[in-house]
Amino acid sequence: MKELIIEHKEIAWAVSVLLFTIIMILFSTKVLNLIERKWKNSQSYASVFSSLRRLSKVFYILIGVGLVSYLFVEKETHETVNDNLGRILWFGLVIAATIILSAISEGYFSNKIRKLSKRDKGDITLYKYIKYLATALIYLFGILMFAIAIPALSNVATAAGASAGVIALVAGVASQEGISNIIGGLFIAFFKPFRIGDIIKVGDSTMGRVEDINLRHTVINDFKNVRVVIPNAVVNQENITNYYMIESKNCEWVEVGISYDSDIDEAIAVMREVCEANQYCMDIRNDQEKESNKPIVDVQVIELGDYAIKLKAWVWSASYLTGFRMRNQIHKSLKEAFDREGIKIPFPHTHVVFDPAHVSKLAHN
Repeated sequence: MKELIIEHKEIAWAVSVLLFTIIMILFSTKVLNLIERKWKNSQSYASVFSSLRRLSKVFYILIGVGLVSYLFVEKETHETVNDNLGRILWFGLVIAATIILSAISEGYFSNKIRKLSKRDKGDITLYKYIKYLATALIYLFGILMFAIAIPALSNVATAAGASAGVIALVAGVASQEGISNIIGGLFIAFFKPFRIGDIIKVGDSTMGRVEDINLRHTVINDFKNVRVVIPNAVVNQENITNYYMIESKNCEWVEVGISYDSDIDEAIAVMREVCEANQYCMDIRNDQEKESNKPIVDVQVIELGDYAIKLKAWVWSASYLTGFRMRNQIHKSLKEAFDREGIKIPFPHTHVVFDPAHVSKLAHN
């Protein structure tokens, strides 16, 4: 048997390598499946286990091909094969470590975000941004480690680690916009002019709910269900109106004009009654104000205009969205109530006066 193996050592080596490859693929798959079944949080990392299984198959197949290649090269080139096998081993370890570290980072921050999302005041903005940043840094580190094993890139990778300051300077000049967006995102995440879930207005035009803040841009879902993507650097340069900062309750101004021959006191009473009867109207009075019978809605005369007396009501709601609905409903109810009570809402009239002589002249022509 020994003599037979020695006589056909090339075949024996190839068969051994094949068996080794098959056994290692089956073993690694079995181990990963076992870990996935035993781990209670494995469902959250199903894609990671799938990637690791595919990686292990490719890794052991490449190792097998490398081992078999000894049969087809001269002994003088065995050192080169050894180097290539070492690179394959290094690549496999780097890719596996990158996938695992990225999954751990993703899982940790996603778990934090999920827990905070269950609370009414949970702020997920910082965790979500750091998740993006950590994932990017992990993949960048993996690329550098990958490059170290490639002779043509090893000097570049080594220089990258040794001269990070120079690279940062070059990157800042070459990609100023990208760096400014990342820094802008950091400012938003740490100083929190707004959070994910807030309703904001950027500048004078874009308004909606903040859906996401990543390394490059902020995503806002406007009230037409259109996603508006704004670079973080632009967001930091604009004036931000935040309807949810500190507290979400919102004061709506309801204005209406009445004619000069209408009863002002009656109009104020009707307006207050309509506002307080709305389902979204919020009572923000303290105990002392309630005891003194201060009205829930304050209504004042704010202007004596050219053709109308303008009344204004300050009506509170729980949020900007409910305030928007409340204001629209009050406008409709107020018009109906004023019609019932005979209170007129005036509007400008245009009177056209003709010169009789001019009209007669036109008629003759």
